[in-house]
Amino acid sequence: MRAFQDLIAAMIAGRDWPGMGNSEQARELMTAVYSERYHSAAHFRDRYQQRANLQKKEDVASYAGWITADNPTSGAYQGTSFVWFPGVGGSIAVLVIGTDGFGADSHILGRPGHARRLRALRALHQGQVWVKPDLLDLNTRVPDSVIGNWPAAESAMKIYGHVIYAAVPVRNIADSSAVEDLLDLFFAEHGTPLTGKFRERWADRQQAIAGAIFPRFDPTKVLSLLKERRFVILEGPPGTGKTRWALDLSHRIGPVTTVQFHPARTYEDFVVGLFPRPAADGLAFEVRAGDLLQANLAAAQGPHVLLIDEINRADLGRVLGEAVMLFEVGEAPRRVHLPQVPAGHPPELELSPNLLVLGTRNTADRTIARLDLAIRRRFAFVPVWPDLDVVAAEGVDFAVQLFADTVHSFAEFADDETLRLVPGHAYFLDPRPEFDPVDRQARVARRLELELVPLLRDYLDERLCGGASEAIAGLTDRISSTIMGLS
Repeated sequence: MRAFQDLIAAMIAGRDWPGMGNSEQARELMTAVYSERYHSAAHFRDRYQQRANLQKKEDVASYAGWITADNPTSGAYQGTSFVWFPGVGGSIAVLVIGTDGFGADSHILGRPGHARRLRALRALHQGQVWVKPDLLDLNTRVPDSVIGNWPAAESAMKIYGHVIYAAVPVRNIADSSAVEDLLDLFFAEHGTPLTGKFRERWADRQQAIAGAIFPRFDPTKVLSLLKERRFVILEGPPGTGKTRWALDLSHRIGPVTTVQFHPARTYEDFVVGLFPRPAADGLAFEVRAGDLLQANLAAAQGPHVLLIDEINRADLGRVLGEAVMLFEVGEAPRRVHLPQVPAGHPPELELSPNLLVLGTRNTADRTIARLDLAIRRRFAFVPVWPDLDVVAAEGVDFAVQLFADTVHSFAEFADDETLRLVPGHAYFLDPRPEFDPVDRQARVARRLELELVPLLRDYLDERLCGGASEAIAGLTDRISSTIMGLS
């Protein structure tokens, strides 16, 4: 790793690096870094050229880095590149688009997966990596508030500030991990394999990036959040185990009142209402406490969870009515006057501090309205994503491979809205694990054929996949072909 360490040392030195004014020394350093980390075959190595213009004059935009080989050897170039700009007190390592446009790299920049991986790296490095909100935006410059926190490279920022789309300031050795990730991502996105221990490191980093894109559900943290925040919704695509997790967490706390919302759910069902009952002279009406009042009464005896499954399938504004104002945490107790008062309940409703509300929400259901913003702000939302380890633990090899293909296809090609449709791990699991394990593969194959493939075809038929439609159609065909090959 000596060559990469020398590269970091040069970046840390910035304009004080002894190689300033000697661009050939910079090119030799880059050649050594490539030879140390990446595949040496000519058809990989020849995909790139090194550019270096390291001058001692402060009014010159000095830079050095790798660009793609299909560009001229000087002047403006196209496509993406990894470059560092030496400055005062360090350097800025960047991914940047050539000032001549996207070129052949438009397919990289246009894939949601590229931006998704960069945002994951930003999270993994706790904000140290800056990422442009829109990678394809060539008009917006890096904000002055961001540049102000980087080593001073004023001339470079004036010329290239509008084409930088990811960057990390480099001042000390602690910054080397972020630089390494950007550098390896650049070469990996261009199809160049890493070698030796660097290949192993990048495989680990890819796992970490996937974990940042699809974070693992941590029941301990969610349980703590529920006790602290009181009103929580687990949201995610179908088949990720939201209801199972909600039941498990609820029972860890205490008694549970479970309800499922649907379009016919009303205020009278959930809060309070008049209901007819047979009487000697016809019908009489009685006041009945809804689910909220019943759970709230039970909470007077100790911690109690009101579990609302499919919380967004009802019109929450109508179902909650004036009770929505009660869902506040950390404020003085609030009360609302009930239009009818059931026996055994006070005339005003105040939520017990022992009452916790845990909901589940299917993000793939486009047939229902989005949550009202006034309601949304009263709940904490916890994403529940697919979990590859759950499928791997069951040991059905083709299911593991198809699940990895599914998650990759959505992560790489789907925009943020379509990503919410990614099928969860449940579609790849044995629906009857208690049955004879000898027939497990056949049961999983039938589930994929009869549940997952129809779901994906519904997505496509309803035109829900946007720009990912071609990729999802290809995924569907691959799943179908694999199933047919098993029969």
